[in-house]
Amino acid sequence: MIPSDLDILARPVAHLPFVRAVVDQLGLLEHIEERCPTHKLNRVSDAQCVLALVLNVLCGRPALYRMNEWLARLDTDVLFGEGVPADAFNDTRLAEALDHLDEAGTDTVLADIVRAYLAEEGEPRAFSAHHDTTSVVLQGAYEMEAEPRPAHGYSKDHRPDLKQLIYGLTLHGSTGIPLVSTVSAGNTSDPTVARDHLARLVEVLPDEHEVTLVGDCKLVDARTVGRLFRAGLHFLSLVPDTFNVRQELIREAWATNPNAEDWPLLAEKKGRKKDDPTTAYRGRSFVRPFKTILETADGDDGTTSFEELRFLVVWSDDLASGFDDALEPKLVRDEGKLREAAKRANGRGFACEADARTAAERVASKAEFHRATIELVSEDVPIKRAGPGRPKKDDVRETRAVWKFELTLERDEELIAATRRRRSCFVLVTDWHAEDWDDARVLAEYRHQHLVEGHTGFRWLKGPAAVAPVFLKTPERIRAMGLVLVLALMVRNYIQTTLRSELKARGETLVHPFTKKKETSLTPEMAFEHFGGLLTQVLTLGEHTRRTPVRLSDPAIQILSLFALDAAIFTPPPPIGTRKWRRRSKQTPGM
Repeated sequence: MIPSDLDILARPVAHLPFVRAVVDQLGLLEHIEERCPTHKLNRVSDAQCVLALVLNVLCGRPALYRMNEWLARLDTDVLFGEGVPADAFNDTRLAEALDHLDEAGTDTVLADIVRAYLAEEGEPRAFSAHHDTTSVVLQGAYEMEAEPRPAHGYSKDHRPDLKQLIYGLTLHGSTGIPLVSTVSAGNTSDPTVARDHLARLVEVLPDEHEVTLVGDCKLVDARTVGRLFRAGLHFLSLVPDTFNVRQELIREAWATNPNAEDWPLLAEKKGRKKDDPTTAYRGRSFVRPFKTILETADGDDGTTSFEELRFLVVWSDDLASGFDDALEPKLVRDEGKLREAAKRANGRGFACEADARTAAERVASKAEFHRATIELVSEDVPIKRAGPGRPKKDDVRETRAVWKFELTLERDEELIAATRRRRSCFVLVTDWHAEDWDDARVLAEYRHQHLVEGHTGFRWLKGPAAVAPVFLKTPERIRAMGLVLVLALMVRNYIQTTLRSELKARGETLVHPFTKKKETSLTPEMAFEHFGGLLTQVLTLGEHTRRTPVRLSDPAIQILSLFALDAAIFTPPPPIGTRKWRRRSKQTPGM
């Protein structure tokens, strides 16, 4: 018989205690608590507020308002500690925590966390760091002058009507851990963002580490390369299309060997489906001088030199096939564009042959894949009579010569072939010598750029982690919220890296929560599904209270073992700073 005074309180927690344990393993809250000590009048600390925001993001609930109502439905004792009330996490308190985080310095807090991570035993001392920038659009007026200032600029989200901010991000190449994050005004140029980002990265990296910065074409700049050399960093980047050296090297590579199939094979990529063809990457490298500027301490132009850099011309049969598939529609559009332009240009005709030829040549110059043959014709057109009334029967109507042109279009096979060769290639540049990094490794490192561009970087931040700008009405909160999102990304990527690397090291697989297939490369979101529906239960009988054990599925137990965790994470954690859950000392690449 059940006692009448027995009280059973069941509250959902799902995967959030697991995320909290990983946060403790990374020591995030310790560093925030050190920089933002708890005020005696606050019921919850700034670190706990940041934890609440991180849990909110990793729970897939990208709304930062009414957080206290959301937390009231969860077991806050398990997430934040014994006796922490949900109503303490109101909008005002969270906004105050963001202000305190900015006062402590978002760069300083992140640098503390990153330095502690890189100093852990077993972490590699030589690695690549992947850098990129993106724009984040904001709704609203945002009439503020302080930096970072929302402003109109080149929108990578294709929303030029909205103001934006420029986010910069650098990820650890083997683990995806964010190393540096920056927020700049919406109209800041890419080279300026890259140099500011580089300065902050250098402050974080230990001197004994050998780091290669990998990025897109925004790194290829005389001053930026000079700063990389001065900082003692290696670099690898994509050469912009606007650089003459890119076109020259592609022409030289094809002139040296006109058959791309004979170029050295650097890498192969299987198609997404079994029937999809395999993509081959072939390439040839060249050494060329590149202008660099070593600026003075004041930022003025200092020493200018020409450094010998290595350029790798890469041919991709996937790019070549893409060009071939799009060629016929392009030819149709090109021809239609030329004929429409010729029709508009002819109009009422031209007064002389020279004007008609000039107009015809102007239209023909717009041809992309056609060779245009110009034919000039003239005809006599009656001149309008000066006076009114009908002309006399024997009057001779005056005429004038009007010139027009006709275009005969044919495919320019030579131009098409040259364009195909150019568009099926891209060029990489690095300061690594061939004896240290061969061409295959240079290409492999650049292909890992998807870490910062894809679901472990901007695609995740601008997708599942995107939040409404509730607290972002001041630049201070913009910066602080940017740090919170980066910390959430750090936790997510650490979970993914550890999950995949430990499965590989143990030779194990994990069941997919939906397809039930055994996988070795699940995302954190899929792993979280194995904790779905988990509840904690607290039994109260009189003055006695007992927390019952949670019932975990076999995949959930396996996931916890990969992180050296157990079911004890579903009990209230110790105070911040004691780090009950220690992370494994050695990580292996597994993104």
